[in-house]
Amino acid sequence: MNITVDKIIKREPVVINDKARVKDAIDLMSKENIGLLVIVNSSGKPIGVISERDIIKALANGVDLNARVTDVGTVGNLVTISPKDSVYRAALLMNDYKVRHLIVMDGDKLRGVISIRDIISEERVISRFAELAETKFLDTEVSGAD
Repeated sequence: MNITVDKIIKREPVVINDKARVKDAIDLMSKENIGLLVIVNSSGKPIGVISERDIIKALANGVDLNARVTDVGTVGNLVTISPKDSVYRAALLMNDYKVRHLIVMDGDKLRGVISIRDIISEERVISRFAELAETKFLDTEVSGAD
């Protein structure tokens, strides 16, 4: 598949400082109409993410809205992808790591975030996935024939 990640990035990445509070993350997510923020340190380097799911789990566990985003989000072990990687690889990573977002890094530079929604909203990506699935099905069907 030759569609690359940089072709489906929809916007500039939305970041939040590692000292920010959960209530700040909620306000920013609501304002930007997004489900994930990249947590950055004082140097602007991505160190984690905080998602809607993280916030819901935290609230269900009685975490105060004044808690730091680093206490609620996922810090370290970021699942990243290069802008030049294929969208197919992005989908595989999302599946393998059971995540709905990937951080797009060009070396040390944060380029964006892509979501599963970004992938499935691209008609040409879905068409290509369907072609690949059909080819795989036909190869299996032929090799398993009597």
